[in-house]
Amino acid sequence: MTKQIIPASTYGLNNTLINHDALQVIKKLQQHGYSAYIVGGGVRDLLLGKTPKDYDLVTSAEPEKIRQLFGRNSMIIGRRFKIVHVYYERINKERSERVGKVWRERHILEVSTFRSNTTPVHALSEHGRILVDNNYGTIDQDAYRRDFTVNALYYDPIAEVIIDYHGGLNDIENKLLRIIGNPYERYIEDPVRVLRAIRLSEKLGLTIDENTYINFRNVKHLLLNEPKGRLFEEMLKILTSGNTLSILRELYELKLPRKIFPLFDKLFFVPEPDAFAVKVLERTDARLLNDEDVSLIFILAGMMWPPIFKSWQDELTVNSHPRQALMDAISKNKDVVFNSGISQNLYSAIREVWMLQIEFDLPSIARLEHVPSNGRFRQAWHLFHLRNEFNEVEPVIFNWWNRFMLANEESRTELLIELVDIAPPEYKKVRKNKKNRKRKSHRRNTHHQENN
Repeated sequence: MTKQIIPASTYGLNNTLINHDALQVIKKLQQHGYSAYIVGGGVRDLLLGKTPKDYDLVTSAEPEKIRQLFGRNSMIIGRRFKIVHVYYERINKERSERVGKVWRERHILEVSTFRSNTTPVHALSEHGRILVDNNYGTIDQDAYRRDFTVNALYYDPIAEVIIDYHGGLNDIENKLLRIIGNPYERYIEDPVRVLRAIRLSEKLGLTIDENTYINFRNVKHLLLNEPKGRLFEEMLKILTSGNTLSILRELYELKLPRKIFPLFDKLFFVPEPDAFAVKVLERTDARLLNDEDVSLIFILAGMMWPPIFKSWQDELTVNSHPRQALMDAISKNKDVVFNSGISQNLYSAIREVWMLQIEFDLPSIARLEHVPSNGRFRQAWHLFHLRNEFNEVEPVIFNWWNRFMLANEESRTELLIELVDIAPPEYKKVRKNKKNRKRKSHRRNTHHQENN
């Protein structure tokens, strides 16, 4: 391990490229006598000519000291290893213009303390995985603990220097992803590094070093021991990487053990991936490529819609009420949802997107005014559009909805009158049966009164 200190200007870096909040955190730490750097993805992305989405900061200050410096604008989080979230509030100009009022949002910066490269035996699992990592050290030790060489670059935006311990700058120039240290031992420490290597190589266009790749197959089974929540976090990173489909192809080629990603097993890790789910990911990748917002709720609701829709159609053969049939279909697919690590709150939002499909398929004048104001309308509307592309929607109804959403108040009144004539047969059937029940009830009451 040869330490190199190189002027940042050599690689076209200067602190005007750095996020203002990140710069303020580093300045404050250094002013109080601590060393502080930008590390990992933030430095790597800048060197690759990309705009970092976030910045990881590292310092010689321990979590409690960082908390004292930033007070109420900070919070210590984490069990496996403690980090500090430092908060800054800022105005989102784009959203403020869209909603017509000042929209403030919180910018979170992660600040961690240098790690030691020695780990106590009691902090390791029976498989050798590090369970507790609050053993603090120096920057030299911390550099060894980083996963890949391109993530072990430290940038001091005050002194304007880059510190490179493992030839990461050279690997960036050669577009190479290389693990630090003995690959097998590093994967034993943290098997998730296998997933991270594939995700980063596809996202950044890097070639995985042969020695880094060759050990994947020897340790991939250890991912089965990882906590469900941690694997779920990795799944979300894959889904929002902008290169999801290519990452999934690589993971399928690697033949990951089943149950690591139950959702991917069902939809993608099969000879013929589900076309609907693939289309959801294609759209998501395209939006991310164009720096557009994406909705995690839509991604998950859209991906998981195919089995829901199939179950819904099956339920309709035994249940004449479409709404109840959809509820039963959703209930029958709960296992794959929760086995994937999806929380109850997230599931509730996804379920709402699914249930809104019944409002689109069977529009009701009585419920119509509440549909566009629903908090999940936007995600549900995009799903409805995608369903139309796959011929799951009556063309007449889809056309009516498109006209309704663009219409003014006067035109909407005419469209409501039109809805009476074009309402789907299931809708009319349910309404008709309801009227028949009322008539039969009235006849019974009349007959009873005559007999008395």
